Amino acid sequence: MLLVHLSPALGFISGAGVGDANNIRCLEGERQALLEFKKGLVDDSGSLSSWGRKKNCCDWEGIHCSNQASHVLELKLAYYGLQGMIISPSLLELPYLTLLDLSGNDFNGSHNWLVVVSGIPTFLGGICTLIKLDLSENNLNVKLVDVINNLSGCAKDSLEILDLSSNQLAGSLRNFAIFPRLKEIYLGSNNINGTVPRSIGNLTKLEHLDISSNSFRGVISEDHFSNLSKLQFLFLFNNSLALEVSLNRILPFQLDKLHLSSCKLGPRFPKWIRTQRKVSFLRISHTNISDTIPADWFADLPHTLEFLDLSSSQMHGRLPKVSTKRLNGLAIILSDNRIKGPLPLFSTNLTILNLSKNQFSGSISSICKINGRSLTYLDLSDNLLSGQLPHCFMHWDFPPFPNQQANRNVRSRSNASHLRKLLILNLAGNNFTGEIPSSFGSLSQLHTLNLRNNSFSGELPLPLKNCGLLKFVDLGNNKFSGSVPAWIGEGLPQLNILILRSNKFGGSIPLNLCWLKYLRILDLSVNNISGTIPQCFNNFTAMAQKGDLFSGIIGSNYTDSYVYDYDDTEEFINDATVIMKGRELEYGKYLGLLKIINLASNKLTGKVPSEISSLLELVVLNISRNKLIGEIPQMIGQLKQLQSLDMSRNQFSNEIPSSMSELHFLSDLDLSYNNFSGKIPSGTQLQSFDAVDFTGNWALCGPPLPNKCPGEETPDQSDQPTDHDGNEDNDKDGDEFEKWFFAAAGFGFFIGFWGICGPLLLKSSWRGAYFLFLDNMKDWLYATKLAMCMKRLRWKFKNQG
Repeated sequence: MLLVHLSPALGFISGAGVGDANNIRCLEGERQALLEFKKGLVDDSGSLSSWGRKKNCCDWEGIHCSNQASHVLELKLAYYGLQGMIISPSLLELPYLTLLDLSGNDFNGSHNWLVVVSGIPTFLGGICTLIKLDLSENNLNVKLVDVINNLSGCAKDSLEILDLSSNQLAGSLRNFAIFPRLKEIYLGSNNINGTVPRSIGNLTKLEHLDISSNSFRGVISEDHFSNLSKLQFLFLFNNSLALEVSLNRILPFQLDKLHLSSCKLGPRFPKWIRTQRKVSFLRISHTNISDTIPADWFADLPHTLEFLDLSSSQMHGRLPKVSTKRLNGLAIILSDNRIKGPLPLFSTNLTILNLSKNQFSGSISSICKINGRSLTYLDLSDNLLSGQLPHCFMHWDFPPFPNQQANRNVRSRSNASHLRKLLILNLAGNNFTGEIPSSFGSLSQLHTLNLRNNSFSGELPLPLKNCGLLKFVDLGNNKFSGSVPAWIGEGLPQLNILILRSNKFGGSIPLNLCWLKYLRILDLSVNNISGTIPQCFNNFTAMAQKGDLFSGIIGSNYTDSYVYDYDDTEEFINDATVIMKGRELEYGKYLGLLKIINLASNKLTGKVPSEISSLLELVVLNISRNKLIGEIPQMIGQLKQLQSLDMSRNQFSNEIPSSMSELHFLSDLDLSYNNFSGKIPSGTQLQSFDAVDFTGNWALCGPPLPNKCPGEETPDQSDQPTDHDGNEDNDKDGDEFEKWFFAAAGFGFFIGFWGICGPLLLKSSWRGAYFLFLDNMKDWLYATKLAMCMKRLRWKFKNQG
């Protein structure tokens, strides 16, 4: 987006919309400047058709004028489908322009954003009233120093806000001292490198500094901050920076937002961070802190704090009780540390609680004190927690609205914090026992339910049917029993992933599962399921359509911008462990690319329905270790995306379909221990697998198996093929010829030398005739040997082709 704000030079100027222009006549000089600007644009869609057609430029599309002085104040052409090369200098003829927005067009034809290949126009530096310049997300591919130099005109004395984020700017950070009035600098997501100069501390009016996601290195010390008393917003994350501040040094600012992830702060927890008592957003993950949890600070967190992320460090000790007397919601992320002990009591207004990958133990009954209307995300996975789940989830519900439209109407930004409900529940990788509480059915907004790798037992409670927005359900590696519930297909229509692997489910596969048209992963393996594979699996239409990385797989946006007043929203990405290529592989953000059916290690009978061949985007099919019969569907070659196919240890029979040689992405295959017969179809794909992938099929033959198919055995001596003249022509003849030839040659050498060559030395008339004889003999021997070799080759090609 290109957004330029200019300070109004006339005190009576105020913004006016197009509708106010009825009594406004724009100045002719400004009208001509706009027409000159239009000449540099390509407007194939006719968005600017009103320009010039109407005499009053204040009536033109995207133009806003002053309602008193008739000056053009705003030029808003965002997403108008315009094309062009560069901003025209004619804009200098609009001396009171306060807003220029050309975002979302196709200037210079790249990425549908304004692209200024040679840097920003130098004339912008000559606009003496320029106070805000926003060139973010414009694919600027120049050196930062060139951009700064082009702004070194009189604009350097008025500029207060500069946004060059999300471009491809390169070079080092310098020369910003020429802008004495700068309040906000945004340089995030570029290619800027080098160290951060201490001269940045000379910008005494600086309030916001964002240099995140670049290639900065080196040390930032307290000297960089000594004069920045007005600093409120400091984002340095995703760089190779180290912050070194003296232990007892108190920095001169009170920050509102601080993001230092991936910078080096440790090993001690920085004392200067404890002194920030007005901070609302604090993220210092991956910062090499290996200290104990600062209990006194944690028990008395700033009342302004709304988002706290101390994840992926080596903090240890016990987590103290968090103040429960808070008015604001609080998000706490302490995942991937070494914190141990029981769960403490938390603030009732928690919005996020992520304590995964720690060493917490004992019961989780303390979560019942959390206000369920605030909590959106609860992740306690991969700890040592145990016992049964508490029956308090019904308290996390609130009375439903009379209808869904009313529900949508009240979910405005102002009310959102009062209506939030649990979206993510992850308790995987603990030691929980007992049944799933029926109160889970109160979690009507739940998107993700992950309980894998515990010791839960019993049947799945019917009230779970009320969680109709569930997209991800992983209950694998537990002790659940009973039949696979038919209500899953009826009540959970949004399901993308259903994993019930390694439990004690019995019965048959309910036909109702076929109603799950968005299903991408179905894993019912390692259970006691019997019956047949339903023919209606072809209703899994998502398995027949191309996938993408995230569609339907992201758990949820679990925070919105109002949580910490920052542009980006937080996203929880589901992860799942799938069996592929004989191994357990964990997929996170790439989960959306997988389409999997895994029914292995059950008691399924009957044939594989041919309809399964219509799931064109299937990546993994595992039906091994069952009692299936019949043949492989003849159209299996349609599954062009198939990478892993395991049909081993069943009772399949007949030949392997020739279409299997068309599975060019197949990298994992196991057809062993069945009753397949005939020749393995020829093709580089199938012949590239090991013989063990086909073993245990007594009537199967051909490469890569060592046993040859009938008609391909090596002929024996008594049954030799003949050529058209009836002469024997085989390898043995060739070998016998060679033996005879070399024996005769040795004997002939002796006789020839003394019986013939000797006299030739004495009589010259014999020598000419003799050498002519030798030439003829050489030609005959060469022709005879060549003919025999050619006959041998023709026989081999005839019998092996």
